[in-house]
Amino acid sequence: MGPEAMRNTKITTSSSITSLHTDASMLFVGFVYSVDYYPNVASIKIEGEIRYANPPLEGIDVANKKLPSALSREIHTAILRFCMPELVLLSKQLELIPPIPMPNMESKKEGYPKVNDNKYDYR
Repeated sequence: MGPEAMRNTKITTSSSITSLHTDASMLFVGFVYSVDYYPNVASIKIEGEIRYANPPLEGIDVANKKLPSALSREIHTAILRFCMPELVLLSKQLELIPPIPMPNMESKKEGYPKVNDNKYDYR
């Protein structure tokens, strides 16, 4: 994917819980984390399971795959922390833009133009 194609590529990500089940001291959370590159460039999907030891069981609805908001944030953060390094490595191997926003470096001095990151090819 050349520099011109990279300028016009949109990246979307999503994380979803596919299954929940518990035993006496463990919460098992099945998940899918997807990254899509548009227009129709690539799609990467990571599926897995997180095991949460001694979770707070109140408010968990296993049948409807619902978690309390604080626990849901914690689980989705864990999914992101697990998947993101893998996705960066895969995107590099596939010569795609990494699916994370890159920071912009700005000069504190007046008169320096802002760097336009879309014109570089990171391969």
